[in-house]
Amino acid sequence: MQIRKYQESDFSTLCEIHDPARKQELAAANLTAAFIPFKIASQKEGLFDDYQVYVAQKDKTTVGFVAFNDEELGWLYVKPEYQHQGIGSQLIDFAIKNAGRPFYLEVLEGNPAQKLYLAKGFKTIQHESGKMPGNESFHVEVDLMKYEKWLSDQTQSFFITNYLEYYRLGNCRAYPSLRH
Repeated sequence: MQIRKYQESDFSTLCEIHDPARKQELAAANLTAAFIPFKIASQKEGLFDDYQVYVAQKDKTTVGFVAFNDEELGWLYVKPEYQHQGIGSQLIDFAIKNAGRPFYLEVLEGNPAQKLYLAKGFKTIQHESGKMPGNESFHVEVDLMKYEKWLSDQTQSFFITNYLEYYRLGNCRAYPSLRH
């Protein structure tokens, strides 16, 4: 799978991804009547003004997209027929790698993607009630989730490797059994 920056020529494909996936998301939250097509929702919610947008391609077919800024993962959608194949997971990893810390998202109550966010290291920090962004006539329940690792995976790996090397060289007093 490849992830690349959104291009204007991707717009109609993003409509084809978002609309059925959003309907699934809203059905899980008992909010099917709140559906707004991507053409409208993307404008009302400032998708292209407030976020960096990237698309996922599998065998040259665009199958998902993610939109984020330094503080928030705002949009994540995968075509229903491509869900449960690791695409959403890879898009989350990409956003985490390229965003700041802390990094937040809001997930509708009942959205099965919440399990994926938890598995990726997000923690639920608050439950909120309010009006649905972009369709304020609907009341929603959401969980605010936060991702905050103090080091990137690459940096953590560097420190762990060097820490273990330090002990391998005999500098470990607390755990002499670790010395070779």
